[in-house]
Amino acid sequence: MKNLFLIAWAGLIAGAVHAEDYSGCFIPGEIAEYRISWMGLPIAWSKTSTELITQDGRKLFRLRMESKNYKAYNHIYKVDDHTEVLIDPETALPVRIDLRIHEGNRRRSHRTIFNHDKKIAFFEDRIAKVTNEVPITAKTQDVFSFIYANRNASLESLAKQNHMLYADGKVYELGMKIIDEDRIKVPGHGRVKSVQVEPIAEFDGMFVRKGKIVFWVSKENRRMVTCIKAKVPVGKITAKLQKVSGPGDDFWAKKGNEK
Repeated sequence: MKNLFLIAWAGLIAGAVHAEDYSGCFIPGEIAEYRISWMGLPIAWSKTSTELITQDGRKLFRLRMESKNYKAYNHIYKVDDHTEVLIDPETALPVRIDLRIHEGNRRRSHRTIFNHDKKIAFFEDRIAKVTNEVPITAKTQDVFSFIYANRNASLESLAKQNHMLYADGKVYELGMKIIDEDRIKVPGHGRVKSVQVEPIAEFDGMFVRKGKIVFWVSKENRRMVTCIKAKVPVGKITAKLQKVSGPGDDFWAKKGNEK
């Protein structure tokens, strides 16, 4: 289940970092919760939370993503995924990625430390016991830092570009195609105006190692993914936004606090 949101969120914000002020992009205390269904049957949940920490005298934005199946489905397909990303909120560049994936018989455990000054990312595969030095540029971002840095940008203008992003020890090209507009029902927020997008990328995604994925991202700032649908060999997977909580004074904070 290697984070359906990893490929989906990457596609939704495909665009170059366009501003130096990221104060409205990195919001400590934000929590986004999703319900994941297979053929209409709820089987798992995913939650992303954020906070501001101090490490070695440096203030960093910490993002944590957790995905787990409901206990009733342990015997069918075990999911226990954890991802932690440290990002410099002033430059919007990643500092460290720690990823641990357990999906059925599939396990992955990676860590990457970025040195932007030397233009090197140090990648460690803890299961294969392999380490690599990956060439990057001084501005190379991973999927998550890229998403958050551009979350208030225009999707239409961003969709006109292709971009290079770091993921799982490699650098990949990413693009996206805007398909249509729709209204997606989100608890506590009503029917949210959303843009349907198809990501164009090579790297791996949860449930979509083989298949097609489309998603809907809100037109409101803080481009929240409101729905994701994937066609895979074993059926259809859907992830829907259930709750957004935390500080802020935009659409998501105000609406979420009304319920």
